[in-house]
Amino acid sequence: MKGMMPMNFEPFKIVPVGYIRKNGETFIEIRPEFMEAAEDLREGDWIKLILWFHGSDSPERRKTLKVHPNGDPENPLTGVFATRSPYRPNPIALYTVRIHRIEGNKLHIDRIDAMDGTPVADIKIFVERLDCPGLKRHEGHSL
Repeated sequence: MKGMMPMNFEPFKIVPVGYIRKNGETFIEIRPEFMEAAEDLREGDWIKLILWFHGSDSPERRKTLKVHPNGDPENPLTGVFATRSPYRPNPIALYTVRIHRIEGNKLHIDRIDAMDGTPVADIKIFVERLDCPGLKRHEGHSL
């Protein structure tokens, strides 16, 4: 059963802090009990989103260890850790987006390919020196 893994492990629980919403715009709807955690976010901030691709979550899909990148069978089978495939042992998605507007519990962000209702597992502020360790600043240039 090459390319598949047995499912004999203890699961753990992730509580959504919000949900992706799409109605012409893309925004994160923060759950009321987590609003205090979002207090110091500002319009213009870059953030990292950790999402749970619930639409891609099934016992069979979690066993997938290799995929054809972009779903194209012309591409060679590739280990999922070297791809952006939603089919993986844990269907976690990671995005870097900008907050364009904040309205109450709504953080309006860049458009992303997540479905409406996708759970947001966590939000972290983007820190260039941590999130882009290979980039070097050159005097006179800003990144």
